[in-house]
Amino acid sequence: MYDSPEKCLWLIDNKDWYCDSCRKEYLDKKTAALSKANASLGFPPLTGTPKRIAWAEKIRAELINKANYLNQGLNHDDEAEKALSDKAFLLFFQEWEKETDAIWWIDNRTTNVRDISIRIKEIIDIISYKLRS
Repeated sequence: MYDSPEKCLWLIDNKDWYCDSCRKEYLDKKTAALSKANASLGFPPLTGTPKRIAWAEKIRAELINKANYLNQGLNHDDEAEKALSDKAFLLFFQEWEKETDAIWWIDNRTTNVRDISIRIKEIIDIISYKLRS
């Protein structure tokens, strides 16, 4: 499924499942796989209802991919600039690691690469200011 998370959930909810236990088993497997992948990146388990957690795990994985895509696409003029950028991304991911409520991820599902780059720039500005002080 390469559609939006909302459409994917709608399709799953409205699919003509053979039985409810098959549907639940499918969702549980998908959620467990995403939880494991996110945990391997250092993200803690999410809290909330099972349905919210399932949706939020998918959203979180997509947002992590967007941030990694942005980071990999950056060109740096020198090693100092690269080090500053790496530090900013580390701090950015630490902010996200603190968000364990599934509803936060659902509320922020429309975050795009531009939003992420704006936040990274803010973090770089804070780091630069502290280095000058």
